[in-house]
Formats: sequence, structure tokens, C-alpha cells
Amino acid sequence: MYKTFDAFRPHFNALARVGYFKILKPMTLNKPYLHKVYRTVVWILVITYNLQHLFRVIQVRHSTEEMVNTLFILLTTLNTLGKQVAFNFRTGRVDRILATINGFVFAPRNKHHEDVLKSNAASMQRLLKLYLCAIFICGGLWTIFPIVNRVLGEDVQFTCYFPFNTSNSPVFELTLAYMSILITFQAYGNVTMDCTIVAFYAQAKTQLQILRFNLEHLADLDGKKKNGDFFELGTYKDVANKGFNRLMHRRFVSCVKHHQQIVWFAKEVESIFGEAMVIQCFVMTWVICMTVYKIVGLSIFSVEFFSMGMYLGCMLAQLFIYCYYGTQLKVESNFLNQSIYSSEWTSLSPAMRRQLLLLMTRCSRPISPCIAYIIPMSTETYITIIKSSYTLFTFLNRK
Repeated sequence: MYKTFDAFRPHFNALARVGYFKILKPMTLNKPYLHKVYRTVVWILVITYNLQHLFRVIQVRHSTEEMVNTLFILLTTLNTLGKQVAFNFRTGRVDRILATINGFVFAPRNKHHEDVLKSNAASMQRLLKLYLCAIFICGGLWTIFPIVNRVLGEDVQFTCYFPFNTSNSPVFELTLAYMSILITFQAYGNVTMDCTIVAFYAQAKTQLQILRFNLEHLADLDGKKKNGDFFELGTYKDVANKGFNRLMHRRFVSCVKHHQQIVWFAKEVESIFGEAMVIQCFVMTWVICMTVYKIVGLSIFSVEFFSMGMYLGCMLAQLFIYCYYGTQLKVESNFLNQSIYSSEWTSLSPAMRRQLLLLMTRCSRPISPCIAYIIPMSTETYITIIKSSYTLFTFLNRK
């Protein structure tokens, strides 16, 4: 039988690979200890890299252009750090989410459930691979354009603070390698965390699809007798057949518990990553603005223009996937009552219909993930953030 967690296995393997999360299933006794050491080294490198950029901002505070060059990197890495803190300082809560995904309620019960889960897993894996390819292309371009500028005789200024001269060989090459490896490393972790959080919301949407299927077939019979036969007898299905009455009760309780688990799952994900999403929302507004501000001053035939264009595309897409899947989750939850109404409720007794009405009342409130519990994670919010970025850009671009 297909396991629901298989949709998340590539994500958590990638997070463990860069030390942003623990290894979920250690293969040897020494591996967890070695991986903890590796994660500690990663934390030291990430914090050092951010401090170097912070010192650089202070150093060039009197130059708007130099500050923009540094801030669009610093804000991105701070955004990454926020999500990294959420994953590592709330490990117990993340483990409970994973236990829910591995649990009985979210497990497939039939071939249709399995097909829906496999389709979602394939989509999430494609999204992860697409983002990882994009960040490697960006990392390669960021490595190339300082070399090209140096060959052309231009002065190359790094966005990090270094207490020594970086213009001479081999210090220049070593500094460039340090910068390129660390920014690509953090970008790898950043997009993987984004895809993992999005996969949580996509899983909630997929579970709603499974729940809708169960609700639509809630009153279906397992035997050969047709639904209309009960009307000919002048009785209701759950009254005429005591065995079906018990089966109907189990199905109904299962659907109620499934809905409760989905609501808890979505709210728990929102709570765990709430602060990180607030940081991401504000940081992305500034980063998109500063990236556009930097692009307009570049030659369209330069390597830096293409690298910055790719970077801007990644930032826009990074924000969009949150808003898109947040909207998808809300839309899917709005169809629950329609699925209940589409079932064979007319063949059930008035007592069972009252229970279905109570469930419809419970499902009438949509599951809508929010940023800071206030701002809806929707496509409308995405458009608002883009507009805010343009407003900031026009302010920076004033002559």
C-alpha cells in the first residue's frame, strides 16, 4: 500500500542533505551524531555569512547603490534563516505533523485515494526539482559574472564584509568560491523549505479531495441492491438494513474525524511557520523592489542581467506558490458541502439527515491559511505584495 509520507521523502532528504533538518530515519548508529555536528557547522556558516552582510551594510550606509547590492542578498538569507529557525526549534511539532501524515486517518483506503495521493506527490516532486534546477543556474551565473567583469578590467566589489583586500589572486578566487558556495547552499535550503511548507498545504488540499470522495459515496451500498429498491419498499436504507446502519455510522464518524484532522493539520502548519511567513511577506516586498532597482541599471546583454533576471523570477515564483496553494486549499474546502449534498442523502432516514446537516454546518467555514493570522494566503495577497514592491521601487528610483 502506498504511504502518504512518500510525497515528502524527497523534501526531507534534501533538507537533511544541507543540514537544515535532522535525518528522519538514520541508517547507522554514528550517522545521527555526525549529522548533528554537520548541522552545527551549517548554523555557524549561515550566521557568519549573515553577519558579514550586516557589517557590509553598515560600512556602505552612505551609498544607496552599494546598500541595495548588499541588502537584496541579506534580506533573502534572513528570510531563509527565519524558516530554518522554525524547522529546528519546533522539531517536536514538525514531528507531530509527520506522524499525522503517516497516521491511519491520512492513509489511503482504496485505489482512488492512492491515485490522488500519487498525483499530488508527483506534482510536489516536479516543483522541487524545478526550483533546485533554477537555484543551481542562478548560482552558476553569480559565479560567472564576477569573473567576466574581472577579465574585462572592471572593479569587482563583493557584497560581504572582509577585513582584507580581495582584489588580488588567489584571494579573489577563494573569496568568490566562498561566496558562491554559501549563497547556493542557502538557496538550496531556502527553496527546499519553501517546497516542504507548500507540500504541507498541498497535502491538506489532497486530503480534502479524498474526504470529498468519501462524502459523495457516504450512502453507497457495498452489495448489489440498488438505492432505488428501498423507495419501492417504502423504507430508508439505514432503517431497512441494520448492517448498513452500522456501516453508515462508521463512515460518518470516519469523515468527521478526517475533517477534524485536516483542520488541525492546516492550522498547525500555519502556527509553526507563522512568524517565518510574516518575515517572508515583508522581506519579499523589499527584495523584489531592490532586485528590480538593480536590474534597471544593468546592460541587458550582461551576465549579471541574466542572473538577476533569473533571481527575480525565483523570488516571484517563491511567493506565488504559497499564495496559489493557499487559494487551492480554501477553494477545495468550500466544496465540502457540495459533496455532502451530492451523496444519496435522500435515501437516508431523517435522523441521519440531521447528522449530515450538522456536518454541513461544521464544514461551512472554509480552511483558509493566513499570514500572521490576519492576511489571507491568496492570489489577491500576491497581487497586493507586487503592487507594494512597485511602490517602493518608484520611491527608490526617484532622481
